[in-house]
Amino acid sequence: MSGTDQHNNAAQRKSADTTQRKIADSRDDTAHRKSAKIVVVSDRIAGGERENTIGQDAAAILQEAGFSVTDLLVVPEGAEPIRKELERGIADGVTLLLTCGGTGLGPRNLTPEETLKVISTRLETVETQVLVEGLKNTPKASMSRGVIGLTSREPGGTLVVNASSSSGGMRDCLKVILAVWPSISGWIR
Repeated sequence: MSGTDQHNNAAQRKSADTTQRKIADSRDDTAHRKSAKIVVVSDRIAGGERENTIGQDAAAILQEAGFSVTDLLVVPEGAEPIRKELERGIADGVTLLLTCGGTGLGPRNLTPEETLKVISTRLETVETQVLVEGLKNTPKASMSRGVIGLTSREPGGTLVVNASSSSGGMRDCLKVILAVWPSISGWIR
């Protein structure tokens, strides 16, 4: 191999190493910027019939895990309110958009349908993990239709997570999400 070839190969290796370091650094930075928006989807809470304990509990769990909770709000069930808040959370650039509620069998429980419209990659095996975790506690876990997915397969997306409206279901969901967060976080914001 000539001196020029050796120099070119060394330069290519150095360039590849630099690129890999930049990607790793970018993912490390992303892992440290953990922001979350929580949207509680409930007619009863929105109407003042029930207190918003689930949203407060979810915020406490996420803050304990190092997330900055940028927004915690309540919307009534139905397509339009949840669509608006999903779109707003994604536009705001949060890394995790957690919905609590609207995942059951009622005619206004449309959180999963609206979530499917904003994600590009559904994480069905993570959904299965949430189901398995929930079934350890109650057979009612099988009644939730929550969806989990990424808004983009490129870095810069948001992880959208639909938890049920029960406190136990939300806790089971976040237990799984926080366990897989290190693997997912490299692909979001």
